[in-house]
Amino acid sequence: MRSKFFKVLIIGLLLAFTGKTYAGTGPADYNKTIRDFIDSHMNSNYKKLDAVMGEDATFKIPRGEVVLIQSKAKLVAQMQQIANVTQNCDAKYEVLAKSDALVIARVDFNYENTIQHNFLILEKNIDKEWKITQVCKVFDDKEVTEPQKVIARN
Repeated sequence: MRSKFFKVLIIGLLLAFTGKTYAGTGPADYNKTIRDFIDSHMNSNYKKLDAVMGEDATFKIPRGEVVLIQSKAKLVAQMQQIANVTQNCDAKYEVLAKSDALVIARVDFNYENTIQHNFLILEKNIDKEWKITQVCKVFDDKEVTEPQKVIARN
């Protein structure tokens, strides 16, 4: 009787863990990837950024009439140098288009004087994991109506 109970318990646990493992491959799982991207930016979490980005991911940032292109490796290395710095901004995102294999989303980081728009391209890889393959960053300056006070924080 006791051995049957333990067998059933072990089989139940295995089924529960197996179900949990494959539950994350559904179409809405891209939301977790986007939220992890936001968290990596907000908290300078280079490990989380590394996990959500595809191996050949690129970041495109316009500077005047030129577009700078950064690799995932370079950006992760830069973020590692400033690990644990918390951004002073709010974040929100919107999914602009989606299919079973591709998602386009916009993530806005709202700072006091500017909004950083990040247009993300997410693709489902061969392992059925959502990975960000491209980020295009665009900045919109906000109109300042009164001088801003600078406060130093430790």
